[in-house]
Amino acid sequence: MAISPQSQSLYLALLNSSKPLSAQEIASKLHIFPNSVYRLTTELTQIGLITKSDQYPYKFSAKPVNEGLSLFLLYQNVWFSQKFSNFKKRVVEKEKIPPSQQINLSFIQSRDQLMKESEIDVAKATRSIDLLRSGHEIPADLMFEMIKAKNRNVVTRMLIQDYSKENANMVTNWQKNGILVRKTTLLHLRLMIYDSSIVYFTSYKHANSQKDMGMKINYPPFAVILSQLFEEWWQKAETI
Repeated sequence: MAISPQSQSLYLALLNSSKPLSAQEIASKLHIFPNSVYRLTTELTQIGLITKSDQYPYKFSAKPVNEGLSLFLLYQNVWFSQKFSNFKKRVVEKEKIPPSQQINLSFIQSRDQLMKESEIDVAKATRSIDLLRSGHEIPADLMFEMIKAKNRNVVTRMLIQDYSKENANMVTNWQKNGILVRKTTLLHLRLMIYDSSIVYFTSYKHANSQKDMGMKINYPPFAVILSQLFEEWWQKAETI
């Protein structure tokens, strides 16, 4: 689902603004009618790119670009799954597409589910494990599988978004176990990529991480794109 040019312009206007803007102020900047602003902001609010104040006159502000990226990717995949799930089923049945070439989507309902399902895919990894994480504790069972993956010569890279003296010792232990770790800015996203084929991602915006929702996507062409994005983040990240 593409964002219309007008919606893009509105989002950019809010990004460039140092304060929340009213519909009238946005309309003035974009040279459109205020009622058009409400139509455009409805779409952007649903995606998660902007927020609206609770009191009238309503004012709008943009989410940071990094957070917007994660929310937009999540929205796109939810939209795609809902829109084409029946069509995908008919095509697979008609053309007998091999499982390796099918797009497999499933929802992640909690951090616990994310960790448990990731544990299975870490155990199967043969080449690479790329992780964008908060930097908090890794469950023991998942850590054990990551150590076993290291012993299979699987390269594990981890970008952490929350590095401090509180978790410095834990990060050092990860490094001693063969995990390559760098710190990055807050990207508002948890991302796990296995063998550039399987992707897990969830939002990272709640104080209680159990509330973060996401998806698992088993489709190599999509995973390769996110692997390239991860590589860009990795090159820009700071070594610990």
